[in-house]
Amino acid sequence: MNKSSMPEADWKHIVDKYLNNTCTREELQQLLRWVNEEPDNEALVSLLRIRWEQQQPVAGEEDANHWNQRFDALITPQPRRMLISKRAILAAAATILLLLTTSLAYYLYTSHTSIVATPAIVHTQDVPPGGNRAMLTLADGTQISLDSAANGVLATQGSTSISKKQNGQIAYNGTNANALHQFNTLSIPKAGKYSLVLPDGSKIWLNSASSLRYPLAFGKERRVRLTGEAYFEIATDAKRPFIVEVNSSELQVLGTAFNVMAYTEEGQTKTTLVDGSLAVNYQGSRSLLKPGQQATITTDSKDITVATADLEEALAWKNDRFYFNNTDIRTAMRQLERWYDVDVTFRDTLNMRLNGTVSRTVSISGVLKLLTLTGEANFSIQGKTVTVGK
Repeated sequence: MNKSSMPEADWKHIVDKYLNNTCTREELQQLLRWVNEEPDNEALVSLLRIRWEQQQPVAGEEDANHWNQRFDALITPQPRRMLISKRAILAAAATILLLLTTSLAYYLYTSHTSIVATPAIVHTQDVPPGGNRAMLTLADGTQISLDSAANGVLATQGSTSISKKQNGQIAYNGTNANALHQFNTLSIPKAGKYSLVLPDGSKIWLNSASSLRYPLAFGKERRVRLTGEAYFEIATDAKRPFIVEVNSSELQVLGTAFNVMAYTEEGQTKTTLVDGSLAVNYQGSRSLLKPGQQATITTDSKDITVATADLEEALAWKNDRFYFNNTDIRTAMRQLERWYDVDVTFRDTLNMRLNGTVSRTVSISGVLKLLTLTGEANFSIQGKTVTVGK
């Protein structure tokens, strides 16, 4: 079998029929054979691989590699002369069927919008995913590009040394009294992310288009200023609260883990508590969060709204995934803008809402190809501009 015998529109049609329980056994067998013989089909194989990764029972690197090898073996064409038992064929078919069913049922709309007429993505230049990129501004104004900086000691400020570790993380060692009034700023561009360990041992992960300003040493309190989005794991210190200034609010913690999303273009600040306790202060209002809760502040309101959080959605970026949970397409495309450093324009008015998860480690065309499976929109890429239309 080859592509000419089963074009893209046909396998999408069979997938659509299967989701609606109208797929015949012959059509399903045809699809499974085609998956096995055409592993270069990015759209379908990407869906299978993502679901396969989600089903890994262990997180160890060695075991993860083993599972990835099993997946590659599953979709790699076998020599035509090899004789395979009927039982082996049925087992392989059952495995692919499980992956196909669970992944596509999750990624597509629950209404199973038709995907037969999905248009192809037109692009003249693909855009790779973001990575570890950041600019460190020292107290004296010196700027260090962490993208190209070698591992080891980057700079010394008084008795404080700043080092870049092998994992790309920034760490501080040694402090003095003058360090209380010396500030550094870690700025993350679009298509970037970075992490650091503060002088008190607190760990912070910064998302793209974000920045953090912090002193080289902490006094009676630990205070930092955030723009954009970050995930915090705060070192416990009962005598010194940790305070995050973000937009017009303050977050007060002692030792806890939480995520803050405060991009100006989103029009709201969302603070999600993972562990510990946290107080949100905003224009005279105060709310105490419990683990698993999320506080939302909108720019045109003085109220703090507290609700149960979707932790998978809030932490998806830190886990290198896009997670869409009934997400408006414009909100979703802003996430792509920040991570791929592209400009998105809308040719038509769309009222789409997306559900599903996609890896942030693939190029932008890979993400857009999965989104076309909804059948509601098409995308074109011209250089660093993505156009969305019907």
